[in-house]
Amino acid sequence: MRRAVGRPLALRPVRGPLGEPSMIGRRHFLAATSAYAFVASAGGARVSSSPVRDLPMPGVRDIAPPRRFVEEPAKVSLDRGWLFHRGDIAFPEVKGHGWSYANAKAGNAQGAAAVDFDDTDWSVVDLPHDWAILAPPVPDANVSQGYRKRGFGWYRRALRLDPADDGKYIELQFGAIATNATIWFNGNVVAHNWSGYNSIYIDVTALARFGDDLNSIAIRVDADKMEGWWYEGAGLYRGAWLAIRPATHIVTDGIHANPRRDAAGGWTVPIVATLDNS
Repeated sequence: MRRAVGRPLALRPVRGPLGEPSMIGRRHFLAATSAYAFVASAGGARVSSSPVRDLPMPGVRDIAPPRRFVEEPAKVSLDRGWLFHRGDIAFPEVKGHGWSYANAKAGNAQGAAAVDFDDTDWSVVDLPHDWAILAPPVPDANVSQGYRKRGFGWYRRALRLDPADDGKYIELQFGAIATNATIWFNGNVVAHNWSGYNSIYIDVTALARFGDDLNSIAIRVDADKMEGWWYEGAGLYRGAWLAIRPATHIVTDGIHANPRRDAAGGWTVPIVATLDNS
């Protein structure tokens, strides 16, 4: 069996209308390579070629436009400046009438969830954060979880809000937390979450403080709870944000589009927006 050998064909990179690299289409590749004809005969291999001067550039319709994400103008990242403690911290045992009454009041969380808890010896971390992957493998740990111990962990963060935002809607958002989590805001339990695979949106408008008064976020994470047979990580392994919106606003994930095709083959796209007034 004879094989025709010719010079390698040099293809110039194709770029889209915004300058981004693009995959060359099959039609353009065939058009370019057809200029090289390989003919095998019993007497040997003959190669005939014609130069390729102008490789046709793909049109706009041949390139998928880049996907753009439009963030809320007043959505603030909370990824930096967290304090972390690996391991659980037991809540103090409440004793006596006075302590019992105080413990029952809003904002009087105890232990590591308390607003004035001393966290000066905690580690400073940024999100996304997975404490399990930072630990060395342990031979007797679960192989499905990468031989990493998961256990419990605590996160804390303080933030200050602009007085100009008083009267607006304030929402605390977490991309995901592995796995079970209890979240306090200014010493109040505001959420329990039981999965590491969902986002968490928390309305903290009524609890927010503005100006010189700091706001406190505390999160207790139980990562011993497994949901999969793969490595799942532990902690705040996605981002965190604070969404600040006008009192009347579209709720998070509150826009729903339901495309419908009519009898003539055209399309209509009814859109439903859910509003809230805080």
